[in-house]
Amino acid sequence: MPLLALLVIACQVTCGLHVVRSGQERYWIYLIIALPGLGCLIYFLGIMLPDMLGSHRGRRTINRLHDSIDPERHLRALRDELEIRDTRDTRVNLADELLRMGQAEEAAKHYQLALRGIHSDAPDILLGLAKARFAHDDFAGCRESLEQLINKNPDFRSADGHLLYARTLEALGETLKAEEEYQALSSYYAGPEAAYRYALLLRSLGRQREAREMQQQIQTYARRAARHYRTLHKEWLELSQQELRSLQQD
Repeated sequence: MPLLALLVIACQVTCGLHVVRSGQERYWIYLIIALPGLGCLIYFLGIMLPDMLGSHRGRRTINRLHDSIDPERHLRALRDELEIRDTRDTRVNLADELLRMGQAEEAAKHYQLALRGIHSDAPDILLGLAKARFAHDDFAGCRESLEQLINKNPDFRSADGHLLYARTLEALGETLKAEEEYQALSSYYAGPEAAYRYALLLRSLGRQREAREMQQQIQTYARRAARHYRTLHKEWLELSQQELRSLQQD
């Protein structure tokens, strides 16, 4: 069967499934079958494309496409906004985007400038500053920001901030303190990242058996968890699996 014919059939099947699943009028199926190719095109332009653009998933897909074509479009808009209004939010929004784009040093400067007036000890800004400093390998500065956050905001809770603190202690060579923080994190952290990083620390300390057991626990929990959990934490679960294979070969 010619390739073109196979493509037309595939389009017809795809459009037909969309008709059924989205609850469209059945005459669309007749049109798709009666006018191969043209019927699919009409259905795609008239129904599927507007549906995609109007849905959250569709907008997210379009935004990803825009980002791949022009990755700094958000950054330019945020810089322009800062020139018009130099506020806490415009500074933080720009810093967040800079950090996301891997420009941690500049991000840290904007977080620092946002820490002023009544926001001088704001926990979200201090956490952002700590993340930027860690990403820039300024581990001492990261610890300083996190300790200021804790001292000035004793009721603030952040699992990601706690994990960052453990990683900072590890990076500074304070492995015993880092292990204490990882142990505390393992009791409540949602997702496998904290346990995975703890297992890496144990391996670096020569405690292979404990590291292997922890990676096995991560994989066992993932197998028993809902599919959503495995999808959400796919990256860390794959890293854990690779690490477990490596440990089993030692």
